[in-house]
Amino acid sequence: MIPVFKSTYSIGKSILTLDEDEIEGGPDSIFTICEENDIKSLVLVEDSMTGFVTAHNKCKDKDIDLVFGLRLTCCNDTKEDDNSDHKIVVFANDDVGCKLLYKIYSHAHTGNGKVDFAFLNSVWNDSVELIIPFYDSFIFNNNFHLRKCVPDFTKITPTFWVEANNLPFDELLKEKVIAFSTRINRPAKRVKSIFYKNKRDVEALQTYKIICNRNFGRPATLSCPNLDHFGSNEFCFESYLEKQK
Repeated sequence: MIPVFKSTYSIGKSILTLDEDEIEGGPDSIFTICEENDIKSLVLVEDSMTGFVTAHNKCKDKDIDLVFGLRLTCCNDTKEDDNSDHKIVVFANDDVGCKLLYKIYSHAHTGNGKVDFAFLNSVWNDSVELIIPFYDSFIFNNNFHLRKCVPDFTKITPTFWVEANNLPFDELLKEKVIAFSTRINRPAKRVKSIFYKNKRDVEALQTYKIICNRNFGRPATLSCPNLDHFGSNEFCFESYLEKQK
């Protein structure tokens, strides 16, 4: 099982920082977790490129290999509003891949914040790798939200991620992912998304999400957070260690 971290550079998604030194009583650092657990290869998936340079430089200083992935919104056609949004993750394999990752990111955010497979197939090469995440993927949205997301893997060979975080639909979703990946003869790998260090920190993440998701109307509270699928305290490094035993 591969631990996949996300930091506070992905606003509203994680309470783990990329700071080197932790303040007592403050947020936990991904690098402290790596040092405490002898992690020499850091898989980091962010929702923007803003933290890439920080992560790269600090990993270099600490002799940690950085495996950086960018989580993006993909759709059938960026010119159409057809409710086909889903998430993908693009990893850079080398320096060439980093440049292409920036190109993909710039393309998305100079438009409507999305990419489509027509664009991805037009720029794709072996310097990058496509991951289909377990949650919010086209498989998840097609099966649980009745959307019509249509992936086009003409020039792309995706890898699928599978997770188990005690959400009620995990097993059913796993069956769908395995069935699809088997049908197109692509691998499915077990991973663990990590947004906080210990199970007790889930309330801190919930509070952070409520603050970041503030909008007009009835305010969210800890007793009524209005957060979809926020029903597990397993998205943490403590849970990852338990599953490794």
